[in-house]
Amino acid sequence: MEHVAYNEYMSLFTTLLLVCLSAIIGGLIAKAFRQPLILGYIAVGVAIGNVFGQFVDRTLIDHIAEGGVTLLLFTLGIEFSFQRLRSVLRTVSWAAVLQMLISFAVFMTVFLWMGYAFLPALYIALASSLSSTAVVIRILSERGELETIPGEVLTGWLIVQDLAVIPIMLLLPALTRTYLGGSTSIVSAFSLILVNMIKAAIAIGGIVFLGKRGIPWILNKSAKLGSREVFLLIVIAIVFLSASIAYAVGLSTALGAFIAGLLVAETSQNHSIFAEIRPLRDIFAVIFFVSLGMGLPVSLLVPLLPMLFAATLVLLLVKPAVVYMLSRFLGYHRKTSFLVAMGLIPLSEFGCIIARQGWQMGALSEQQYVFLISLVFLTIMMSSSFISRSQIWYYAFHRSLSKKFPKIFPDKKEESLFRDDLPLRGHVVICGYGRVGKYIGRALEMADIPFIVVDYNQTTVSELKKKGIPVIYGDPADLDVLDFAQVDFAKMVVIAIPDRHTQEMVIANALTLNKTIHILCRTHHEEDQLRLKTLGVATIVQLEFEAAISITNKLLSSFGISNEDIEKKIQRLKIEHGMA
Repeated sequence: MEHVAYNEYMSLFTTLLLVCLSAIIGGLIAKAFRQPLILGYIAVGVAIGNVFGQFVDRTLIDHIAEGGVTLLLFTLGIEFSFQRLRSVLRTVSWAAVLQMLISFAVFMTVFLWMGYAFLPALYIALASSLSSTAVVIRILSERGELETIPGEVLTGWLIVQDLAVIPIMLLLPALTRTYLGGSTSIVSAFSLILVNMIKAAIAIGGIVFLGKRGIPWILNKSAKLGSREVFLLIVIAIVFLSASIAYAVGLSTALGAFIAGLLVAETSQNHSIFAEIRPLRDIFAVIFFVSLGMGLPVSLLVPLLPMLFAATLVLLLVKPAVVYMLSRFLGYHRKTSFLVAMGLIPLSEFGCIIARQGWQMGALSEQQYVFLISLVFLTIMMSSSFISRSQIWYYAFHRSLSKKFPKIFPDKKEESLFRDDLPLRGHVVICGYGRVGKYIGRALEMADIPFIVVDYNQTTVSELKKKGIPVIYGDPADLDVLDFAQVDFAKMVVIAIPDRHTQEMVIANALTLNKTIHILCRTHHEEDQLRLKTLGVATIVQLEFEAAISITNKLLSSFGISNEDIEKKIQRLKIEHGMA
């Protein structure tokens, strides 16, 4: 008895040790080869999970990983909020649903043609129509692109898919029992589905109702205690309470946590909660990606490789094409549509849950179960690199295919946004009118300095046109767009776009049109300063450094230091930072 307990005790520590080693080694390798960290976590997880599988407690890994996804979606809910969710879902909800239906129909046909029976094809096709929220949100967060237009569209699209998991998880068991010819009749199957849906609606409604009334009161009381530890524990308890209620009625725990996050986002403590929970979320998320790799049995995978690569190729062709066309139909720019299409390539982590359920119910054989799990892993591993380089891929495709296929679904409204006479000289060209660009534009407007905005957000362009502000609808990195903005006659170009690759394209094209143009560029990273100067940027603004300078100015003033001394100290900081 003591020997068994000791083995279980040691299994806990060896499992956690191997997970940590996998994460460290995978992260270092990914950094060394400039690959996404997720790719390193999964790849090394596969290697260590298969070589040292006897030392890994897979049940423990699965539980910890599920906790990581739960916390990940909780923080996503905090960042998104009901108001922001409504605005995005109004635009993409029907397109996301249609994409899932079209993808399901195509994949169902393909897998039946590949020789799978009806039930296995059904499970694999359903999993293939969904995309990974955990992977995509992680990559967007690392790149600081969650609040960009493609980031918001992707997030809204993924949320619709996550919500679609509810009817999928309710319908699959009943359909499986009916098809396998058990004792369950069609009438009782539909009755079971109806009962489960009613339970789900009551559970979600109960979480929202009690949360809106109870969560603000609980958080206000706990904040007054003045204890960070108690406050954090109460927040985690709210997350897992909501997840437990969802699980009790047959829903995903991650969905329950996401709803809790949306509720917390409406409270005044949302920012402090996000700051407290984020480190814990990051640790669990890393364990989740490592566990994905550790759970892949390579020995059963080898005979499936030809079919696996064929299925992956179909996925890489079909899903992005469907998403791109639907995004263009919604009115999004070609670049936004392409980035969204690339972001939705990886299969959802819910595919693993669907696979496990199918295996337990007898709908999938062990080989089919491994095939579906491997398909999830392979698309995640491949798409991590695709998403991180999606800007580069876009311009490569645009250069090679733009002449043969100038536009897919050209839109009269979109074309009208581009056609304007712009008799400007000595003006400023603002590339990107987001959180930074809009304040620059407002300042130039107040100073009566002529300027023109270049942006590919159709809503922003329409609003600026209504205000009478000169604007061009298009990608600022496009040479023709910059030429239309008359950069050759402009005095300055302001690059208010955070993406590095787009910045480089704008700089190169602007200097091609006007070799004497003064370029001012924003950046988040200190290491980008030398690169941008080498490319020809005259003025570089690192937002975090400028914020530090502003705070320093106010701080030293409050201590009675003269303005002249403050200016000298700030100048010294700029010299040390390389900004002067």
